[in-house]
Amino acid sequence: MWSNCKITMKKLLFSLLLLSGATGSLTGQNAATDATSGASTPAEATTAHCRLFPANRAKGVAPDTHLTLVFNAPVTVNDKGMIRIYEAGSGQLVDSLDLSIPAGPTQPDTIRKQKATYTAVPYVYESTDRTNANTVPGTPSGTAVRDTTGPYQLTIIGHFTDGFHFYPAIAHDNRVTLYPHHNLLEYGKEYYVTIDREAFGIEGEIFAGIYGEKAWRFSTRKNAPAADQRRLVVSGDGSGDFCTVQGAMDFIPDFSQENWEVFIKNGDYEELVYFRNKQHVLLRGESREKTVVHYANNETFNPHPINVKTNEWPGTFPSRRAAFAADNCYDLRFEDLTIKTDLHGQAEGLLIMGARNYLRNVKVIGSGDALQINGSVYLEDCIIDGGGDMILGRGPSFFKNCLLISPGPFM
Repeated sequence: MWSNCKITMKKLLFSLLLLSGATGSLTGQNAATDATSGASTPAEATTAHCRLFPANRAKGVAPDTHLTLVFNAPVTVNDKGMIRIYEAGSGQLVDSLDLSIPAGPTQPDTIRKQKATYTAVPYVYESTDRTNANTVPGTPSGTAVRDTTGPYQLTIIGHFTDGFHFYPAIAHDNRVTLYPHHNLLEYGKEYYVTIDREAFGIEGEIFAGIYGEKAWRFSTRKNAPAADQRRLVVSGDGSGDFCTVQGAMDFIPDFSQENWEVFIKNGDYEELVYFRNKQHVLLRGESREKTVVHYANNETFNPHPINVKTNEWPGTFPSRRAAFAADNCYDLRFEDLTIKTDLHGQAEGLLIMGARNYLRNVKVIGSGDALQINGSVYLEDCIIDGGGDMILGRGPSFFKNCLLISPGPFM
């Protein structure tokens, strides 16, 4: 579901765009037209190519998709510019990402640590439909108060309304991936994407932006998986039921007594995963070394609330610092995948709170606290690679044929 597009760049003078509706390409001319002002200007331009995912005019796209552009040269994300997603036809703005807003804190908040206390009122885990579509990210839950530091990027993940700081765009080499706010795209809709020319820098060139209704548009698939479907496939290339692990876990009802399987195809899944209240779910990768779920998260980037400490014991306020967190979950099985964090500090790769959970042939990579497990957990043929409090938690944990790697004896 990739497509090629032409994006006009400049070396000397700014080249603006004419949109070719037939092909979805962006084409540079000697006298190009600004898509916003209509003004014409002479330009000396070169034309570079990029690939889009989902492809322009793609159909049957999973609503949890990320948006990806691949260029022929290294790309960087700038701290200015807007990325917008509109509903086609109505022109209604569905989502926007403001790149001038920092992703999250980069330095520890020492005052927060000094003033916060553990909640005196047990945290209640209830089933809720609160998402970015109907709730303002940052809405406090439990005894937490609203966090007024920042501003920072904020999105609701897994119905946790307090929200998570996140990176709206992540660049690696010549690829940049855009992360819309969770749960805003819907089934049976058509959307188009615009990107300000200030958003990205491309080595040796200048990004000219994506504008208008025809340059990058796609349609989501008509319906969600069938109500009786118990095996869900995750594939980053769009060939599965979902593109992300989070999308699949969001689909599974809270406190379900049915048995579910989430099969994750080989791939690099750079996403922050948090879900709660899930039961009887098998999360199985296609292979441990080639199915990798990871994200740059830690206690500094997603700290506990200003007034409440986290402890990840039933009744305490949930933690948001792990790359992958299964909160208040029971009878889960993780098999044949790698889960890791990309940041140092107090940064679990995997955090589990619940009981009767099982890991087999799973590699967990973290920093500070590689793995935090609370409640009964059984681990078999696993690799735990970290430093500091490599394995942290409370409750019985059983290890069979596991390899524990740490620069110190901390456990």
